[in-house]
Amino acid sequence: MSDSFRRLDVDQYDEDALRPEDIAEVDHKSPEQALSLAQQKQTAVRARVSANDTAGALAVLLEDVPFGAANDQARRLTFSLLLEILNATRVADIAGAVRGLDVLQRDTLMKYLYKGLALGGTEGGASQGINCAVLLSWHEKLTQAAGTGCIVRVMSNRREL
Repeated sequence: MSDSFRRLDVDQYDEDALRPEDIAEVDHKSPEQALSLAQQKQTAVRARVSANDTAGALAVLLEDVPFGAANDQARRLTFSLLLEILNATRVADIAGAVRGLDVLQRDTLMKYLYKGLALGGTEGGASQGINCAVLLSWHEKLTQAAGTGCIVRVMSNRREL
């Protein structure tokens, strides 16, 4: 008995079927462009972190972030830079840094926090420098500043960071 019919993608015949590119927008930068931009941000972010300018470092990093599966290397670099910023910030400075962000940057930061919390529970989370206690501190301050609407927008956004 043949089971080849189980491998047939019936959605290809349906005009109304949703494809992943229909649900979430596609990053129009090539992987090379996205990686180059992330590397440029790396220098600027580290300079601001060393000068204790957390809000400035976050603003630089959260502007035009790479997304989508094609930009995986740039996404990993951006995420590791964000973890550096979060881990280097004192708890007393978090609220001020969050207040300095606009709505889109706050939403992007919340999305990265959820990504970190998801990865932090895995075995590889500690090796990536993910400290869930730090992420939860940021989540608390961000929710106080941005409200629960930020959480709803992040949960309904299909963009993969």
